[in-house]
Amino acid sequence: MRKVIRYKCSDCGVLFDSEESYLKHEDRHKRINKANEMLNNGHTLQEIQDTCNIWDSIPEHLKNANKDNCFVIPYWQCCDKPAYQIDYIYMDGTVRVWGCGSWSGYYGNPVSLNSSNLRNIHNKDELFVDKRYIERHF
Repeated sequence: MRKVIRYKCSDCGVLFDSEESYLKHEDRHKRINKANEMLNNGHTLQEIQDTCNIWDSIPEHLKNANKDNCFVIPYWQCCDKPAYQIDYIYMDGTVRVWGCGSWSGYYGNPVSLNSSNLRNIHNKDELFVDKRYIERHF
């Protein structure tokens, strides 16, 4: 028998074989937390990238996008209106796109910045929220 030392992330529980790997992961958590704080404060994806270095690159059409911009994702809830906004950045660099198009209330999912779903950016004044669910916004 031999003793094995592993490093466990206190944030997400991932195990690492080396302290160096763990420290890189821990740094990523700090950058993602900062990125989400910046997103919540209205910074653009490019500003977030410049500060936090989250992605390899940002598609040109998304560089000035922020949490207020909205997107049409027609196969989500059969909604052809700009009802979804980026509201969270995950550790893997995907973003949660969330909103209330219709059908069953609020809905969201992780989406890659390279997704065709994020191609057509709309301004915040175009955001659609199904009125049946306005009271339940969370």
